Amino acid sequence: MVFVEIDKGYKINYIEKGKGKNLVFIHGFLGSSWLFEAQVEHFSKNYRVIAIDHIGHGKSDKPESESYELVELADYLEKTLSKIIGDEKIILIGHSMGGFIAQIYATNPDLAKRLDGLVLMATAPKLKNPGLVSYIEELNDGTRIIKSDDSINVMVTLCFNRAYKKANPELIEEFKRLTLENEEYVGLRTMNSIVKNFNVEDKLKNISVPTLMLAGEKDIFILPQESKLMGEKIPNSKVEIFPGKIGHMIQYEAKEAYTKALEKFFKSIY
Repeated sequence: MVFVEIDKGYKINYIEKGKGKNLVFIHGFLGSSWLFEAQVEHFSKNYRVIAIDHIGHGKSDKPESESYELVELADYLEKTLSKIIGDEKIILIGHSMGGFIAQIYATNPDLAKRLDGLVLMATAPKLKNPGLVSYIEELNDGTRIIKSDDSINVMVTLCFNRAYKKANPELIEEFKRLTLENEEYVGLRTMNSIVKNFNVEDKLKNISVPTLMLAGEKDIFILPQESKLMGEKIPNSKVEIFPGKIGHMIQYEAKEAYTKALEKFFKSIY
């Protein structure tokens, strides 16, 4: 484990490998840098690759005093990067909630100065899944908790397609185990921020760096149509939808096509 200490003495965990231009991967809701271990290994042959556990997630500190608003997670991301790489520039790759944070980052002029490029994976500028609105209501009134087998099984169903789950039972069990290691208050506050406070639809036109949107054709968590709509609003952008029964976890379910898409995009910038 490698940690960097930021404001308030918080320790942020990250993994890093390789040398060269900086690629930074950030994970989604209740995830961790574990989700990008394969990408760190692959792309470190040609780049310096960093995957970060957001504050409250993975092996990073989980202070109960924090609100876990996405805008604050974006700010803590910048503080973490400043400690690791100073003022060096990056391509930022965000998946799901990590994509929300990446959009906040890219639409904030002070933060966006660090960006050479942006990859938005299986994400949206505003969460519009009605089922998740109902889910957060159940969490807030106490009729559902995140750290339960029922909730985790719902997350697995939203994230992975049936064929992938059947073929990779050990990975699915590891996904469940690591998700259950998170704190209830982090998940609750983060999900409230996502559902109630996140909306950058009117700011997408201000993203000026080359941007790649990637999504699975059968994603039931965040519909691929959201990537297409982002592509219409972000000036210098391209959208790629992986066909077939590819769901939310595109880095697993469409690994080969996903890797090729990233390689092509990175080479277009670096």
